[in-house]
Amino acid sequence: MIITTSRKPSQKTRSFVNDLARVLGLSVFNRGKTPINKISEKYPKYILVGEYTGNPGRVELHDTRNNQVISMLISAKLQREVCNKEIANPTRLLDISFDRLYNEECGEYNYKELFLEFFDELNEDSDFKMSFEGSDGRNLFYIQFYNKDEKIGPLIIVKSIKIMDKE
Repeated sequence: MIITTSRKPSQKTRSFVNDLARVLGLSVFNRGKTPINKISEKYPKYILVGEYTGNPGRVELHDTRNNQVISMLISAKLQREVCNKEIANPTRLLDISFDRLYNEECGEYNYKELFLEFFDELNEDSDFKMSFEGSDGRNLFYIQFYNKDEKIGPLIIVKSIKIMDKE
């Protein structure tokens, strides 16, 4: 699995992609003029980060095997804004936790299966954790990264989510 950006990303978007790649243990693919269909031919799963007004504004999780795209409108805080450090995950092992994914207006969402299916190489013994945490207001949920019990960032604030078939 790799992570890449839309074309000509801003510095903040590049920093966000590098932060995300560090904590997930992924490689960054510098896209240049490479079309998305070439990327999807080579990599069965990849993460595409798009921009909104020069900031990371969309994260798409592409799964070409299942012909599915999970598209999230987001805002983000970088690692340096969360913990003032750059922390990497050299083991590439990751655990996922789901905590209070509930929104009073719309009822309970169950995104657990979606994300567990996309991130299929999980390890419960890992010190690195991707935590899906409920929101108390306008946002659907937060994605926070931890090393043991320390917040390490980046913080992803998910505002909306769409699941699309890729056909």
